[in-house]
Amino acid sequence: MILKELTLQNFGIYQGRHTVDLSVTDEKPIILFGGLNGGGKTTFLDALQLVLYGKHAKCSNRGMEAYGTYLSNTKNRYAAKEATVELTLIFSHTTDTNTHEFKIIRSWNGELTAETRDKVTVFCNNKEDKHISQNWDEFVNEFIPLTLSDLFFFDGEKIENLAHPDRSAELIKTGIENLLGLDLLSQLHIDLSNVERKRRSENLDNTVIHKVAAQEVDIAEQTTLVSSLKQEIAQLEKEASDANLSINQSRQVVRNAGAHLIDERDTIKFELGAIEEKLNTNLNDRVKLDAGCGPLGLVSKLITETKQQIVLEEKATQAKVIESAISEYELAIKASLTDSKVSSDAMNALSKTMLKQSMERQKVAGTECYINSELAIFNGLDAKVGDDELTRNNLIEMRSQLFEQQALFEKKLESIPDYETVKDLLSELAGFEADFKKCHVLLAQKNQLLDQATARNEVLNLRYANLLTQQSKDTFEQKRSVQVSEHIGKLKTTMQGFALQLVSENVESLQSHITEKFFALSRKSNLINGIKICPTTFDLTLLDTKNVSMSPSRLSAGERQLLAVSILWGLAEASGKEIPTVIDTPLGRLDGKHRNKLINNYFPKASQQVILLSTDEEITGQYYKQLKPAICREFHISFDEANKTSNITEGYF
Repeated sequence: MILKELTLQNFGIYQGRHTVDLSVTDEKPIILFGGLNGGGKTTFLDALQLVLYGKHAKCSNRGMEAYGTYLSNTKNRYAAKEATVELTLIFSHTTDTNTHEFKIIRSWNGELTAETRDKVTVFCNNKEDKHISQNWDEFVNEFIPLTLSDLFFFDGEKIENLAHPDRSAELIKTGIENLLGLDLLSQLHIDLSNVERKRRSENLDNTVIHKVAAQEVDIAEQTTLVSSLKQEIAQLEKEASDANLSINQSRQVVRNAGAHLIDERDTIKFELGAIEEKLNTNLNDRVKLDAGCGPLGLVSKLITETKQQIVLEEKATQAKVIESAISEYELAIKASLTDSKVSSDAMNALSKTMLKQSMERQKVAGTECYINSELAIFNGLDAKVGDDELTRNNLIEMRSQLFEQQALFEKKLESIPDYETVKDLLSELAGFEADFKKCHVLLAQKNQLLDQATARNEVLNLRYANLLTQQSKDTFEQKRSVQVSEHIGKLKTTMQGFALQLVSENVESLQSHITEKFFALSRKSNLINGIKICPTTFDLTLLDTKNVSMSPSRLSAGERQLLAVSILWGLAEASGKEIPTVIDTPLGRLDGKHRNKLINNYFPKASQQVILLSTDEEITGQYYKQLKPAICREFHISFDEANKTSNITEGYF
């Protein structure tokens, strides 16, 4: 199994959508993330586990919260109220010679309620697989069994606790039983016990027959009650399913009839009233506009001619004023020239010129003056008329849009039926919804009664089994039953021996794996001589150089962390599953020498894909240089104060 891509949307500290490429190569299996404490590294690890395991995920900060409450609390607090939370993981998985690509999308609405539920959608080779989507909780165990998830997803600062005898024994026991399938032997042991109990029922003493008979009556009554409750629950579930189907059908009928729009009638009427008000305002604005200088835009030619006439009248007035002065001036010039005895030709030419100009002035002065106004009265008129024209066009366009909106809302209003015509449909829908709610209430009550009845039935069966073992009759059939019971006992003993032998053989192999891994990581070559695991209690014991048992508590904190890593590494390797390893705070509180061991001997070899989530005080300097040849991708997780979100960008610190 190889992770290819993880997308976080409004999850935890990550606001918005963030996609990370997780693909690696065979030569470089490591993806290195760097981030400060509180930046989002642990949230990234939680997202990986949550998208895979859902309500069974071992997330860091869930505690005892109900799953729905936890989902609500994971939504980014700065995300929009209507925004959804979504986690998407793409990975490939190889079985025999076939490789398939899976894409799992887990999403929820993020409302603050304990009833929040997530939705899982799974795609296989880019095609939605509804069967896998509906049964993902069972299907995911084919990739990474939940019982083994601690071997591949863990916090480097906390794994030191795994070196504690009790915790390591629990982990080793879980790993061994899962690897060997010992749960099948446990079920077989239970089945044999049931057969043994039936055989012993034929082995009664007269003094307990009446007690057994009474107990059998109680068991029969209780069994009948349990069966009856199961039938009632099945019937209620069917009724609830039928009611749900009827609700969906009734809702479709209501929608087809337009009854779902009745609640919108007042809103539509309000909108129509608002549009009518806007139309009246628009009309009033146009009236005011047209009452101004706007109409002058219709006589622009007349205005131009008027301006020209005013200019002519101004020139005529000027000509009348200066005519007499110019006449006197011309006479003076002629007299002066005559006194100077200018030639008659020159005088004739001058007289002609003066006469010509005088005639032109008289012509101008003779212009009819009927406007008697100034050109200044037209200052700014063109700009004002242009502005009014633009405003008028905008008002006309706005009125057209308002008419379109009015027609749309009127059409909607016409499509809404009268309440009287659809009240029967609405009443029918309300009835189906009431039936559905009633079925769920009854189901909860019946399930509670079933739990109580089942618990009492188990108690009665236990008492019954104790009575059956008190005494036996000395008859042939009873002896035969005793023999069968004895054979069953021997078989159970043989099974226990087989399980113990199977565990012992695999424990030896696991001891070798863990010892080998610890030697590879420990900087003290003479620290211990070996590791022993008890095949019955699964307690882990260290052997010193003289093969004397010693407790893991005698190791230093760093050495206990290396021992815990060795346990995880050994179990992971013994599982034979190709699963990515994801480590938060990979170097924990280790000293420099212990860190060198993990950097060089564990991280590049832990799995075919290793994701490390480091702080700025762990994989730095020489450790980074040593790890660099095995690093395929590097990312930096940092919090953006301005946008209130953590971002994942390429490149390390």
